[in-house]
Amino acid sequence: MYLSIDQWKKAKDYIQQHARPLEQKLFSYYFEEGRKEEVINELSLYQNEDGGFGRSIEPDFRLDSSSPLATTIGLQNAKNIGLASDHPIVQKALEYLHHTYDEEIQGWNAVSERVNSVPHAPWWHFDPKKGHCGVQTTWANPNAEIVGYFHRYSPQHSRLSEWTDKALHELKQLPHPIDMHDFLCYARMLQEVHGETKSTLYTILISHVRDTVCTDPSKWNEYVAKPLQVANEPASPFFEALKEEVHIQLNQEAINQYPQGYWQPNWSWFGQFENTWPIAETEWRGILTLEMLRVFKAYDGIGLK
Repeated sequence: MYLSIDQWKKAKDYIQQHARPLEQKLFSYYFEEGRKEEVINELSLYQNEDGGFGRSIEPDFRLDSSSPLATTIGLQNAKNIGLASDHPIVQKALEYLHHTYDEEIQGWNAVSERVNSVPHAPWWHFDPKKGHCGVQTTWANPNAEIVGYFHRYSPQHSRLSEWTDKALHELKQLPHPIDMHDFLCYARMLQEVHGETKSTLYTILISHVRDTVCTDPSKWNEYVAKPLQVANEPASPFFEALKEEVHIQLNQEAINQYPQGYWQPNWSWFGQFENTWPIAETEWRGILTLEMLRVFKAYDGIGLK
């Protein structure tokens, strides 16, 4: 379950040579005592005047304008580097989300129809008849995650109780097994809530975790929920339920690192936007490699052989 020093160095070299500046600065911050301000500067380049995030922060849709989904990616990074609720990046992002809440759907549309005018993965295509993109088969993605960020950064928001009740109601209605991305959105919400809400979320999620997560290693090269996506550190509330599979996957990921140092996305755009997918693919390699190094670090699995 360990990366060798040579594997670590190759991953570092790949990030430094091929990843986006954001991932480069994040690597420096996470592993080399890099300055948080440098990460903030890079992150701010993805935030628009309206406070939302865009500018291809999510590589699979190349939309410059803001979207709630891209804003969740921005807030994931803000949380990971410890930005406080009064930081301008956070304040502007929450203001954007406050103003883009859609009363009709009682939540947020992941992306707008404008996504259809730029290169994007097929699952991000906006269907005007349905009124949403392909990933939004339920309310959960990205709404549950967004509600979580309001708990973290704006717990006094006047509508938070209403939104929380909606999130709990929708969780109880989800089809089984719970979709990977729906589960992850609720798992992120779980990290931000307390008391009875936390207890209810955990009870439901833990009862479904082994149905949502693929526990068959022979299928992990497919687009499935893998153990380390749900339990990316030993402190995860889902670690004990997936402990055996986590260690199996750590071993497998050490083997699966490409000779150039990166980890490869296990999806593609199926031949669409053939000139743009290689750009997105390279960006994903940088993102996934950084994420994998963080996982190995969390499990004390770097440079120990």
